[in-house]
Amino acid sequence: MIRNWWYGLSMRLKLSLLIQVGLLIVLVFTQRWLMASFEAKILQSAQVRAEETADGIINGMNMLMLNGQISDLGTRMLFIDKMSQSRGIRELRIIRSEQVNRQFGPGLPEEQAKDEIDRRVLQTGKPYFERRDAEKQSLRAVFPFVASFNYKGTDCLSCHDVPDGTVNGAASIVLDLTEEFSLIRSINVWLWIGQMMLQVVLFFMIDVVIRSFTNPLNKLQHVMSAMQEDGDLSRRVDIKSRDEIGKMADAFNALASSLQTSVEQVNKGQEQLRLAAEVFVNSAEAILITGTNNEIMQVNRAFTQITGYSAEEVIGRNPRILKSGEQGPEFYKEMWATLLATGTWQGEIMDRRKSGEIYPKWLSIAVVRNEQGAVTNYIALFTDITERRASFERMQHLAHFDALTNLPNRTLLNQHIEQSMLTAKRNHNKMALLFLDLDGFKVVNDTLGHHAGDILLREVANRLKYCVRETDMVSRMGGDEFVVVMSAINKSEDAAHVAKKIIDSLCVPFCIEGVVVNIGTSIGISIYPDDADESDVLKKFADAAMYEVKLAGKNNYRFHGQLL
Repeated sequence: MIRNWWYGLSMRLKLSLLIQVGLLIVLVFTQRWLMASFEAKILQSAQVRAEETADGIINGMNMLMLNGQISDLGTRMLFIDKMSQSRGIRELRIIRSEQVNRQFGPGLPEEQAKDEIDRRVLQTGKPYFERRDAEKQSLRAVFPFVASFNYKGTDCLSCHDVPDGTVNGAASIVLDLTEEFSLIRSINVWLWIGQMMLQVVLFFMIDVVIRSFTNPLNKLQHVMSAMQEDGDLSRRVDIKSRDEIGKMADAFNALASSLQTSVEQVNKGQEQLRLAAEVFVNSAEAILITGTNNEIMQVNRAFTQITGYSAEEVIGRNPRILKSGEQGPEFYKEMWATLLATGTWQGEIMDRRKSGEIYPKWLSIAVVRNEQGAVTNYIALFTDITERRASFERMQHLAHFDALTNLPNRTLLNQHIEQSMLTAKRNHNKMALLFLDLDGFKVVNDTLGHHAGDILLREVANRLKYCVRETDMVSRMGGDEFVVVMSAINKSEDAAHVAKKIIDSLCVPFCIEGVVVNIGTSIGISIYPDDADESDVLKKFADAAMYEVKLAGKNNYRFHGQLL
């Protein structure tokens, strides 16, 4: 019957009962051990207190002996009465030995040995302890007084005619432990009350903990039963914990997912193939697939649009039919080495369309391997980057050239100056920097308008380019200011010659929209390394020389440091 009852209980109730009973047993034995420890401590403390009381008695008796009052029976009894009234002392007696009786007389009846315990202590000289009364709420302690030359600081043998080590008497002390044991009983009662309350609290706490284990198991069992009934593989166990039960639920969910996925994959296989085919056909990137022999197996629509080749024209052929010839054998050797080593390669390459036009494209190649790691296919994707490259080149041009005159701007000028200085230093020759400012340009701009001024600046740029060598640079700084960089000159006179040539060229009248315009130019010249070996200083000196020309009458040139 008990076995059937036990098997009929739920797992939660079984665990709760086992844990509660186990805790109750542990707490009961713990409480009993605590109570026993308390009692032992009380008795130990009582023994110490009794010993201290005995010490007080012997010290008091010594004082009476020194005062000569020890033989006064009344004084002795008064002393014992006073000591007996101390807190916690139920009974106090002085016991005289036979030797003391023979030497000093029998004393009082109360000072004689009354029982076997008194006589045993007088004989053995060893203390004796005993718990007394029915409920053992008192402690009797009997301490011997041993005569010696120095018993607790007193020479007993000066008065007692006995051998050293003789027991002269004893003190019988009965301590009342009612208060202490009453406190223990009170503590025991409160501990029982606390234990009952703790059991109630633990019951609910344990029940919560057990539910945290059994509830997930109930969920798992419910889902498994429901899945068995209706065959719905989409059911899942919703358990958030990360413990063993949670991992078991995850494993179950993973198994159900795997089964469901296997079924769904069969249904979705055709749809995935259809979508993949649509992506292949309609991709904006050209796609080319080859086999291990590098013969084209398949191409998409974008491939035909970019190359001009139809699928029928290229299938079965090698992709080298697209080569432009601008990349050498070393390029393709390195490309294949990277592709086979890493599985991918990408980069810019020049190819040829069916029409023969060479165009840039961005090419990505990937290696396809089977489960054994053997190569099965190569897939190439590429896009025509002609427009992208043109846009990049336009942006690069705008970043380095003046939009109005198409001359190098300040950024490119600074780079060229630095490079020219390095070349001059390496070749042990010179470099000249000519700063030009147009004379009379403001009048043209103010009278004929900005449009005419822009036309004039473009004409000036064209004339300046004809006045210098191909290795020199003409740059527009902004407004009507220009800079000429003359690389690799042997002497300063070379710069003066070009400056005169520029002045003569710009003095020839310009025809701007039917209007004849006359302008001039002021030129300042600085020489590397004669004037400075830093580009900023060279520009500063050339600019200062140009303004000196302006002050001196314009339409002339001047070297830095040249006297007027």
